[in-house]
Amino acid sequence: MNIDTGKAVISRYNEKDNIILVNIYADGQLLSKDLDQIHGAIENLEVDVPVDTICVKSGKNYLSEEVLEYSQSHHCIHNKVIFVIQHMEDIHYPSRAGETYFKDHWIDYCTSTDEAYYLLKQSFS
Repeated sequence: MNIDTGKAVISRYNEKDNIILVNIYADGQLLSKDLDQIHGAIENLEVDVPVDTICVKSGKNYLSEEVLEYSQSHHCIHNKVIFVIQHMEDIHYPSRAGETYFKDHWIDYCTSTDEAYYLLKQSFS
């Protein structure tokens, strides 16, 4: 099952390991309502939260100031987060996320969803 919020597609990547895939394809600024829709879609997948998340930034998007504030208090739906970086200008995004709203989470980044899954599986060991 895929859920399209108009800015991102959310799906189960691996049901057994409780891993979801969030592909943020929108270009431009993301608002708190956009993240709220993404979190609602995760809950609609009927997964056990917190979930391990593979987040693909396929669009050229950035977070508004209100999203940073929103994310500070709404990050508990995620456990481990792997960012799949597809644009070199996003290479610093995971470290900024790890220093701010995901500071209490295990964060990493890579270049493909297969590699992200491998990193998550390694972190289970």
